[in-house]
Amino acid sequence: MNEKDIKHNILIDISMYNSEGDFVPSAYQRMIMSMIEEHLDDLRIGEKELMERYGISWVLLSSSIKILKKFSPSDSIVGLTWHSGGRIPSFRRDFCFTDQNGDMLAVGATISTLFDNSTRKLCLDRKKLSVINLQPETIALESMDRKITHESELIYIESRKVRPSMTDGVGHVNNVKYADYVYDAMTDEERSRLGDLCGMDIWFNYELREGDKFSIFKSVPSKSVLCFSGIKDGEIRSSFDLRLKFDLE
Repeated sequence: MNEKDIKHNILIDISMYNSEGDFVPSAYQRMIMSMIEEHLDDLRIGEKELMERYGISWVLLSSSIKILKKFSPSDSIVGLTWHSGGRIPSFRRDFCFTDQNGDMLAVGATISTLFDNSTRKLCLDRKKLSVINLQPETIALESMDRKITHESELIYIESRKVRPSMTDGVGHVNNVKYADYVYDAMTDEERSRLGDLCGMDIWFNYELREGDKFSIFKSVPSKSVLCFSGIKDGEIRSSFDLRLKFDLE
């Protein structure tokens, strides 16, 4: 089966956009991940099957989306996703979203790896990694930064604590929640720009688990870019980084 033959209807609900009708950052992450999870289930390499058969889970390392046309709550969105390469133990997966007219809304890519649930470390077992036997196809997103670059001073915004509702079945903060942390940390003026959002990148460096305390920092390299980092108490390296790009022309 060609992966691009599998089409996914993307469900939109009211929690994905604000009172101005603009999609919040976590909406894009929710669309990406729900589509990929459904797709991997179709291929029999989804989260549940891998956990039950091999004791491993998918872990997202980074996610990037380039928004070509503004998403609307009234759109009937269709998504496609496919394996596009990567060097084991990392796997790249590209994707695209179109509207009801077939117009391209966005393209993007994720980088994931496999996590050994017993050791809570990256899975390096070649036998287990070999179950992901997919042929790479074309790349939709031309460039994808491996890490964030803070080009201006990091400013402290607020401190948070990981609550039980923020974690998932793997026992750490679900990747969608990080975009919500950033949305909460944005100012009213920054949130008012979401209708002009043209790109979002997230990098995950190490997991946050229930009870962990962390702080959100922000840098503003330009009017069209906002960068956020979450740093766990007692750590120097960020747990996650998120960059928002706006088309202000």
